This record gives sequence, structure tokens and C-alpha cells, in this order.
Amino acid sequence: MNLSPINPNDALDITHALYAGTTGSCKSVATQKIGLISATDQVAFWDLYGQYKGKEFLGRKVRTYTTLKGFLMALHAGRKTKQGFKIAFTPNNPPKKKALIRELFLKVCGIVWAMGNGKHPKTLHFIAEEINRVTVSSGDEDSIYGEILEAGRKFNIMCHSVTQRLAPIPNTVIAMSGYKWIGRQDSVGDAERVAKEIQLKPADIMSLAKFKDEKGTHHEYYFKGTGFNNTVRNEFVFKNAA
Repeated sequence: MNLSPINPNDALDITHALYAGTTGSCKSVATQKIGLISATDQVAFWDLYGQYKGKEFLGRKVRTYTTLKGFLMALHAGRKTKQGFKIAFTPNNPPKKKALIRELFLKVCGIVWAMGNGKHPKTLHFIAEEINRVTVSSGDEDSIYGEILEAGRKFNIMCHSVTQRLAPIPNTVIAMSGYKWIGRQDSVGDAERVAKEIQLKPADIMSLAKFKDEKGTHHEYYFKGTGFNNTVRNEFVFKNAA
């Protein structure tokens, strides 16, 4: 089994994505609703707390593996096909210390990195949940995770980084994520940091709200595509229970 990415392809046009918002802001919902991933895509998940276990993602069942070996074998088998899949790693007993969580995360990143193939007909989407639990610096991310962010494009890997906080995560994550979905924030520092990145004022970020009316529950957000001057404000609306 090859444990390194193959066929570097600089012709690929892939941009990573960042989803940032406080608990309950619908950031994980956004990974499914903003159109960067389709039901037939190949998707791998770092899912430390098992939020996808027994669930569906874009109408497709997520297969969860509790060992690195099981995750590796399933991902390798899936990448040998042209079929879509949703494969997650969730340890049975997640470590408590941040250093140990990061160590485990980087092993998962190494497996994802090894599945890269610049000539594969399908992009491998990697959804990394709660990255604020696995990063240690607001500077450069000098690790295999950083390598995925900086060089994954040429090996057909698109990283979707999901976080509750913005202030403590590495500049590498923010800079290399051309797509940015920003939900409600609870910290002034987080609002200030992201506002500059999406060409808004901190007050704009702080104004994002969750509210209910006769149409349902509204969750406001900003979404920025690649390039400049293209940030839009929108909302998810969930209908009230009958």
C-alpha cells in the first residue's frame, strides 16, 4: 500500500474551506449546505466526538471506524474506486489532553495525505471537525495538517476546517482557506480577526444573530468565496415543528 500521495498535478484548481462559529451556529450544517461538497463525492472525516456516527451526510450513510488501521483500510479501498463514500474516524476513548488529541489528529492527517492522487477522477474532501482542539499556535501550522493545506491541492485533496474559535487557530488555516463561512461569534477577538479576512468590520460579524419567527429558526452567516469583494450575508432557516 502506498503511504505517500502520488501524481502531483499543478493544473488542479482546488481551494480549501474554513467554517467558524460558536456552538450552535450551524457550521457543520454549512459543510453540507453551501455547495462545496456533493452527495457523490469522496469524503473523509476527523470526527473526534462521533457527531457523524450512525448519521447521514448529504443523504449518504457515514461509515465510522474506531481504529486508525480500520480507517486506513476503508479509505484506501474507497480511493481505489470512482464511487462516492463518507468515511469517518472516531476513537472509542478519545484522549483528554490536547497534546494527545493533536498527535492522533496528525496521524489521521497522515492517512488522508497518503490517499492523495493528482490524477484521481474524484477529489478527496477532508472534513476536520473542531480544529481548535488540535492546533497549538496562531502562527504557521508546521505539521502534516499544514502540508495538506499548503500542498493538498496538487494531490486532489480539499480540506474543510471546522472550528468554534478563530483567535487561536494558525494563520496557515485562514490564509490557505479561500472559502470562508463565518457564523455567530462569542469572542470580540474572534470577530476582529475574521472581519479583516473577509473585508468587513468587526461590528458586522457581531451583528450575526439567531432568532425565531413564524417562518422558523434563523441562523445568520457570512460566506466569502475566492478572491476579493465577494462576501455575502445569508441565513439558514429551519421550519418550526408542527
